[in-house]
Amino acid sequence: MKRSNDYLNDIARNSNVFCELTDKERADLKECLLSIYKDIKFICEKYDLVFMLSGGSALGAVRHKGFIPWDDDIDLMMPRKDYMKFIEYFKKEFGYKYILSAPQKGDVVESLFLKVIKKNTLMKGVKDSPDFVSGVLVDIFPIDRIPNNLFVRKLHSCFLFVLRGICSCVKMYRSKNAYMKNALSLNIRSSIYYNTCKIVGFIFSFLKQSKWYCLFDKCSSLSHGDKFFTIPSGRALYSGETLLSKEFLPVSKGLFEGIEVNLPNDVDAYLTNLYGDYMTIPPVEKRERHFYVEFNVDTTK
Repeated sequence: MKRSNDYLNDIARNSNVFCELTDKERADLKECLLSIYKDIKFICEKYDLVFMLSGGSALGAVRHKGFIPWDDDIDLMMPRKDYMKFIEYFKKEFGYKYILSAPQKGDVVESLFLKVIKKNTLMKGVKDSPDFVSGVLVDIFPIDRIPNNLFVRKLHSCFLFVLRGICSCVKMYRSKNAYMKNALSLNIRSSIYYNTCKIVGFIFSFLKQSKWYCLFDKCSSLSHGDKFFTIPSGRALYSGETLLSKEFLPVSKGLFEGIEVNLPNDVDAYLTNLYGDYMTIPPVEKRERHFYVEFNVDTTK
């Protein structure tokens, strides 16, 4: 099933509706992202919290020893227990410098997972609402325990799949994002997708968007199974992110832009699960892109 970002990728390849960052802007963004990462690493090491690169950042570390050339973000993941502690500690020590967007304990609740947003920066994506707290950010995903029993695990997966879909639709319904509306109205399929999401979002708008996010987060963390872990809020969804717990932990080591970083214990199994033949460079049309409408690494200047 296509996500909104898949439709945006299709549109971007066939129109000039989106603009790319310049080389200078991309370099400034990567420098800012690395500075955020170093602050996150400082807190994790100070309080002995487990964290590691995830998704495209883990892939970048293995295949490119740094950022994927066409990518411009950093993604991390943490076991749920460490994730919850991190929010508390990071807010206490770096609250003057960052805004935390996360269900339950964040300064704001605008996503299914933690976003560490640097103050005095601006990075508004095409999917962001006008009132969305924007800035250069690092995503951190919670790694959750899931049921050992296959049948119960599939029920849990289906329930969270539906709940996540509701979250996305309510967000789209509540959003007053003209960029998103205009972009997804450029062809019939994306227009049908957009309007269907708006209708579903209207039906479930009896709860605030933030309440749905918190419900999803709470339901993701209910299991106490010890054989499997997953990231319900990850890009590959519950089933696509599921691995044996020993494939996640303990962490292994790698390099990212000259910095020693943590990676999943069996990083080959992790990346193969997400990307298949991950060492093969994908063709241009298969590369995931990020879409921005406003960008500034220092709004004080």
